[in-house]
Amino acid sequence: MKQLFRSVVILAVLAATPVPLLAQSPKQGGAAVITFNNDFTTLDPQVGYDLQNYVAMRGIFDRLMDYRPGTVELVPSLAESYTISDDGKTYTFKLRDGVKFHNGRPLTSADVKYSLERAVNPQTQSPGTGYFTSIAGYEELSSGKAKEMNGISTPDDRTVEVKLSRPDATFLFAMSLHFASIVPREEIEKAGSDWGKKPVGSGAFRFIEWVPGQYVTLERNKDYWLKGGPISTS
Repeated sequence: MKQLFRSVVILAVLAATPVPLLAQSPKQGGAAVITFNNDFTTLDPQVGYDLQNYVAMRGIFDRLMDYRPGTVELVPSLAESYTISDDGKTYTFKLRDGVKFHNGRPLTSADVKYSLERAVNPQTQSPGTGYFTSIAGYEELSSGKAKEMNGISTPDDRTVEVKLSRPDATFLFAMSLHFASIVPREEIEKAGSDWGKKPVGSGAFRFIEWVPGQYVTLERNKDYWLKGGPISTS
């Protein structure tokens, strides 16, 4: 099938993916067309797992952490900064100011909490649940005994505190996975079962249209928080 992106920075988004277009240089305006052998199954970042889904979801959604394009260097993304407690069990993230979802609503710490808990909630049926086992309260939420994880708190709109049940050297890497993408609760509740076909994120590209079996169209997010690309190269 065909996947059509309309953006100035599509090659920067795809810098970590195995797509032949990477040899080209980013250009202002225009479009890039990427083809896949199989159709998309979902653009729900907590659920999608196949390569074709992954490529589109990485452009639509942001995460607390990400990789500098073309490298394995982990850097803050939606998180402007973070600190780690001496015992390695408490991570405090400060969110960037001015980040908005594609629907125009500011992204807050409550969205981070909701998104991480959505990945663990058994009703979501996420294949990525296992990446979040070290967060305190994981067992209770994943088993259906609780509705949230007590290890995630939001002291204010720009602060997220995550307490782990044990030190976990892979935790920051988990925060860069598409399963940890930050999503707007109201859009998921409004779309219901169609959410995976009508995604709304805060990423460099806005979802425009999905014609099953033919193409998915993404458009440059002119209000993206980082000018010039998904992750700064400086």
